[in-house]
Amino acid sequence: MKPYRLKHVPTGLYFQPHKHRGSNLSFKGKIYQTATHGLSPNYSYAKHYNDFDTRVVYLYIAEHGRVYDYLKDKYPLLPTCYYKQLRFDTLLKDWIIEEI
Repeated sequence: MKPYRLKHVPTGLYFQPHKHRGSNLSFKGKIYQTATHGLSPNYSYAKHYNDFDTRVVYLYIAEHGRVYDYLKDKYPLLPTCYYKQLRFDTLLKDWIIEEI
């Protein structure tokens, strides 16, 4: 399988696995080389229930980081119960697999 990244088309940012008090979005993203990736559970769930266009994916953004500064004026970021972390809600259909 060719290496790939998961890209959120509306923002141009990439998915990365969640780090402790970190962000799920980054400017570089994680490179995957297998069919399993960070959004795999959502993909399989959406295909099973036929709700790919309406399935919401919850991502977490570290407050006062580079990604936060990039998104804060463009998209609504919701507070979470975690210290200095916000939630970013996006639709699964907004993600593409970008081969490298």
